[in-house]
Amino acid sequence: MNPNVSIILPYYEGFPWLQRAVQSVRRQTHEAWELLIVDDGSRHGPERIVAKFHDDRIRLLRIPHAGKGAALNAGVENARSEAVCFLDQDDIMLPQRLERQLGALDRSPLINGVYSDYERRYDSGEFIDRFTSRQAAPGEVLHSLATGRSLFTMQTLMVRKPFVEKAGGFSEDPRLVGLDDVEFFVRLILSDPLLVYTPGLVQYWVLHGQNFSRSDDFQKARLWWLKRLSELAEDHPLLRAEMPRFGFHSRYMRGIYFLENCLPEHAVAEFQKALVFRPVRLNAYYLLLKSVAWCAAKRWGIAASRLKTRS
Repeated sequence: MNPNVSIILPYYEGFPWLQRAVQSVRRQTHEAWELLIVDDGSRHGPERIVAKFHDDRIRLLRIPHAGKGAALNAGVENARSEAVCFLDQDDIMLPQRLERQLGALDRSPLINGVYSDYERRYDSGEFIDRFTSRQAAPGEVLHSLATGRSLFTMQTLMVRKPFVEKAGGFSEDPRLVGLDDVEFFVRLILSDPLLVYTPGLVQYWVLHGQNFSRSDDFQKARLWWLKRLSELAEDHPLLRAEMPRFGFHSRYMRGIYFLENCLPEHAVAEFQKALVFRPVRLNAYYLLLKSVAWCAAKRWGIAASRLKTRS
C-alpha cells in the first residue's frame, strides 16, 4: 500500500515514550500511512521497540547526532508521500487525525497545509488544558506566534512536502535546538502559504519532567532565536513590525524561567529588557518588582546571618 501521508518522528533517547507514540499512529482510522522514525544518534536506539510491531509501514532511519532540525529534514527528504506531519517521541496522535486532516488537504491542490486543535496532558494522562485554534491569514498567524499564543504548532500541522522544501526546511543550527520548529514556522508564514484550519482535537502534547522546554539550554536558544529573527526581519516588513512582540515574549519567558528557578537577579535583568520592547506591559512590571523584592530579601537574609554569627 502506497502511503498517503508520511509521519516524521525525530527520536533521541526517547525510549520511555516511543512505544506509546507508535501505538497512537497504529490506531489511526486512516491506514495508508508510513511512520519514519529518525534516530538522531541515540546511545539507546529504538530498534527493540520498532521490532515489536512487525509493521512494514514503520521505517527506521539513522543519522549522526545533529539535533532535531537535522532529524526532521532527514525524515522529510526520505518521505514517500506528498503530505507530511510530525509527532514528537513523547506525544500522542489521536485516532482520527490523519483521516480528518487528509480530507481537508485533499479538497484543493492549492491548499499548502492544514492545522487543528490539541490538548496538553501530563505523562499520567491527566488533563491540563485544550488549545482551540481558528482560521487566520498569514499576518494573524505571525502575530499570534510573536505573542506566544501561536495558532498552529508542530503537534497539529500537516503540510505538503514541496512547500516544506520551498520554505527551506528546518534549521540545523545547534544553537536553535528547541526552537527549530518555531523558526521554521516563521519562514513558512513568510512564504505566504494557504493554510486551512480544520476543527477538531488531533494530538496530545505531553508534559513530563524531562521536557526540553524546561532546560537552561532552551532559554539560551531564545537569544539565538531573536538574533535569527532580526536577520530575517531585514527583508520582511511583516516580521519587522512584529519584532517588539517577539523580543518582549522571549525576554519575559526567560525572566519567568529564572524566577521559577530561584534566580531573581537574572530575572530582574530579563524583565527590564522585556520592558524595553513593550514598556506598557503591567504584568512585566509586577514580576520585575517581585524579582527586585526577592533580591532585597536575599541580601537582607545574608546580612542578618552574618550579624548573628558575629554576635
